[in-house]
Amino acid sequence: MSNNLIKAMEELKNIEKVNIKGKEYATVASRVGIFRKFFPAYSIITEIINDDEQRVVIKASILDENNRLISTGYAEEIRGQGLINTTSAIENAETSAIGRALAAFGLIGGEYASSFEVENAIAKQNNIQSSNTSKPASTDIKAIIQQENDKLKEANLSVLLQDNILIVQGKSFGHQNLIKKLGYKWNPSKKVWYKPFLKQAS
Repeated sequence: MSNNLIKAMEELKNIEKVNIKGKEYATVASRVGIFRKFFPAYSIITEIINDDEQRVVIKASILDENNRLISTGYAEEIRGQGLINTTSAIENAETSAIGRALAAFGLIGGEYASSFEVENAIAKQNNIQSSNTSKPASTDIKAIIQQENDKLKEANLSVLLQDNILIVQGKSFGHQNLIKKLGYKWNPSKKVWYKPFLKQAS
């Protein structure tokens, strides 16, 4: 195992990472891919510890070829806290739990956090610090938002960046296919189209 883990960690150092506020993060998806490559006989098992109207708790376990427990990771998400947890709290928690189990296993990728965790932490921090007051966008952020606006221009729609989430503005009826093609998801409770915002998005 040790030789494979060293090789996996070396490969992890060289993959493209997500830069969020000056810190480098390897996504859970990329770490899972490397894990599968170097440990094909190992398993990742997830288990719902708690699932009610308020919160979701997921446990992720990594087992070796003999079903021996190697590492675990837990994640908790509060339902309705941000757009992602309004529609996908279980998926979000599962991704974070797997990321933590992989980090405990040794596939950390620079920071002990999944991309979902980082995104949510930034959104929560922005809520506390700004009390919903928008901060001036950087040139890069403005450029990305302009790109999204250009893509939606033919439908007379635009986007708003709020708490690290892009939200479609305007009357979307009749333009659902265009919006879906651009990667936006429908939130039925808030009645908005949205998608997570990342600087490297195009």
